[in-house]
Amino acid sequence: MAINRVEIKDFLVFKGEFALDFCPGVNIFIGGNGTGKTTLLKTMYGIINYKLPSCFYAKNIKDNVSYGNGSIKLFYNAEISIDFNQSTFNEAPFVHPLTGKIEKVGIGVVQYKTTGLHETSKFSYENQSVYIPEKDMLSHSPGMLALKHERSTVPFDDTLTDIIAKAQLYPKKEAFGNPLCAKIRKIIGGEVAFDNDSFVIIKDRSRNEVAFSMEASGYRKLGLLWKLLRNGLLESGSVLFWDEPENSLNPELIPKLVDILLELSRSGVQIFLATHSEILGSYFAVNRKDGDNVMFTSLYKDGEQIKANTSDRFDLLEPNNLAEEPVKLYEKEIERGLGGNG
Repeated sequence: MAINRVEIKDFLVFKGEFALDFCPGVNIFIGGNGTGKTTLLKTMYGIINYKLPSCFYAKNIKDNVSYGNGSIKLFYNAEISIDFNQSTFNEAPFVHPLTGKIEKVGIGVVQYKTTGLHETSKFSYENQSVYIPEKDMLSHSPGMLALKHERSTVPFDDTLTDIIAKAQLYPKKEAFGNPLCAKIRKIIGGEVAFDNDSFVIIKDRSRNEVAFSMEASGYRKLGLLWKLLRNGLLESGSVLFWDEPENSLNPELIPKLVDILLELSRSGVQIFLATHSEILGSYFAVNRKDGDNVMFTSLYKDGEQIKANTSDRFDLLEPNNLAEEPVKLYEKEIERGLGGNG
């Protein structure tokens, strides 16, 4: 079940009205800092998991965090509408995944309105969604979930702790033998295991256990993806949100990651990526096959408003600072070679 469209009004960086349509495959967001890429990922993940407020950490969760008067709607087979009738709220209300019953918590809480409850519960209950943050969290897993549970002021939003919980799940029997797991295993030279409250990589050749925090950062990122696949969290009908997947990866690994994500989308996983990498965007453009659904979206500011342009071709996307900066650098190199002072 794919997210088809989002509509946002006056939420955080999205001033005024904002709307964006998506493809069922890979959706790639580019744009300068402060144009809402991460906010968009967190917002959609927060809505479909009924935990929107806790996906945006505040200095003190008991303080009323201002989100403005606005609304957000996600459209897929069913519709979830979230209206902010108050300028502030404390905590998210609990929404029962099967009945859709709403229980208010605190003063000025967000008001969740659902339609098509059968399909909504199906999306939430049977279909997984995963958010991979830009930060590596598995290296910091020991005691983290217990600390977050007991100390509400721990400075981690739910996108940072959710990924630890999902990686800690017991491997799914049906996911054994997943060909994508085999591809990743070949790259990182082993498999990821959860042992004694910590993650380790068991190397194929030596069978030695390497602490996750001691492994190369790029391999840790791919190792997390391996663990999510092995736990059965990325299957047909699920949604993957990934913030800056290229971070810490050597450029030679980016095309391999792109091929893995394209194969994942062909299996029925909808993917949302936020990136600052021209290499990542370009490899999606050249490695895609006929029939692959890939959509590029450029987010940019027009005054106070965030706007978006989309294209199924990376080279035709405008504005595209990822493609423009290498050109500027090349022009500088030419100018310098000709003896210019610029």
